[in-house]
Amino acid sequence: MDGADPELMESLLRAFFADYLRLVEPDTSVLLDLDRITFFEAPLEGPGVAARVPGRQNGERVAVLAFIEPDTRDQDEVAARIARSLARMAVPYGEPVLASVLILQEGDWRGCRLESGIASHLGGIELLRLYYTAFSLSAARAELFLERPEPLAWAFAALIRPTQRTCEEHRAACRERIERADLDAERRGLLRRVVGG
Repeated sequence: MDGADPELMESLLRAFFADYLRLVEPDTSVLLDLDRITFFEAPLEGPGVAARVPGRQNGERVAVLAFIEPDTRDQDEVAARIARSLARMAVPYGEPVLASVLILQEGDWRGCRLESGIASHLGGIELLRLYYTAFSLSAARAELFLERPEPLAWAFAALIRPTQRTCEEHRAACRERIERADLDAERRGLLRRVVGG
């Protein structure tokens, strides 16, 4: 399915990064100034998006990383990739980091959850553990995402198996939301590519 292509999803997340944070990190997103997102030049290790976002109250900068995976990965492997990406982006020690993994297909049934993995160890002793949010599209409810106000949620809804309509009816409802939305041509085009048809 074209909509689940990691490169297309990377473009989609970059265009709708504030929406992504509202959907996947709802508690933290209210503390961030989502109108002042700046993207890192250095790429992540693998598909994904990385940005700095200031806090609403004190202006403290937060490094936000969103990896895109076709399916579930080993937690230690994800933590090591986060650590290597932070080093590549020269994020200073002590800067707050908010990391997540968007799992496109075969994900865990629990949906959105906090996970952790060992980023480094010495002689079998854990030295650094990193925490991140894992969000599995296959475990989400399509109808709930279609009802949300964020345009990114409508694209996500099209990638989730519906329970109350046929797949064709559900995708048509996703397309209808996109067509009625007040969006520029580029962002509307990205959403259309994910939804298809």
